[in-house]
Amino acid sequence: MTAPHPPGTNADIDSARKLIWASVYRTLLQHAHPDARFNHDYMSFTPDFRNSATAIDRLVSLPCYKSAATILITPDNSLEHLRCRALKDGKKVLVATYRLRRGFVLLHPGRIAETKYEIAACLDGMEKPGIGRSVSLAQMRDEGLRVDLCVTGGLVFNAQGVTIWEGHNLFEIQYAMLSDLGVLHPKTPVVAVAHGCQVVDEAELGVDKVTVSPTRKGEVQCDFVVTPDALYEIEGAVKSSNGVDFDDVDPEGVENIPPLQELRGIRMMEGIMRKEGFVSEKVDGEGVGEGKMSEEEQVGVSIVEKLMRSYRA
Repeated sequence: MTAPHPPGTNADIDSARKLIWASVYRTLLQHAHPDARFNHDYMSFTPDFRNSATAIDRLVSLPCYKSAATILITPDNSLEHLRCRALKDGKKVLVATYRLRRGFVLLHPGRIAETKYEIAACLDGMEKPGIGRSVSLAQMRDEGLRVDLCVTGGLVFNAQGVTIWEGHNLFEIQYAMLSDLGVLHPKTPVVAVAHGCQVVDEAELGVDKVTVSPTRKGEVQCDFVVTPDALYEIEGAVKSSNGVDFDDVDPEGVENIPPLQELRGIRMMEGIMRKEGFVSEKVDGEGVGEGKMSEEEQVGVSIVEKLMRSYRA
């Protein structure tokens, strides 16, 4: 759940990333739109940019977009137009709140007045009454929600679909949590949207190529990178399918991200129930009913989850 790095020492890694970001930042200032609250503080938000609508037009022409019924779209300024477009196209949109502080919001086009799609697409509007519905991880799982496509913004990518500088949206954490519960399949396509200056060639900057490794946890390589001027398609994109490893998660991160707290609680509860023989063990990643819990087991989990929510409140 950390950004992928080039080979070398930690000092080399940090130096390379800082060099790449410094180069991109200077150019991005010429193309990005400032935020009403954060101005050009891109470590606090992912900016929209000139001609982003052209990039979105390129994205919606992809077969994976056309076939998707539910799309996870990160809460980036650069994707506001896409969130609105997806609702108009009849697709459900799952959006994380800012830094996941209030979990996820599900936007259902059939339950939102068409005149309010633009309000629903912006972060300040999606949580208003009658717009989006706050959904917990347990609700997503129990309601059988399935994400068919992921779209993320970010600050720096390369043409191989590797995220060099993720920014604030915590996409890899979202991906890991939803994968953990089976809401998102490892083969679900991932598309990055960025300005052309945010897609770098490391060789031009004199640093090693940034790659991903199947053995490193939490890394998600994009299947497509879309800009206003280009479409990069990546064959065999590497995505972590291990879910969340709480041994590798910063305790402060868990404390500040309620869905991580919920997931840890679900894990603990399922562990207790499995130990007591209420939940069947999976064999080679699969079990009875593909590892799904029975109705009786789900009732037990729900009871504990309600207790946990009351405790947190």
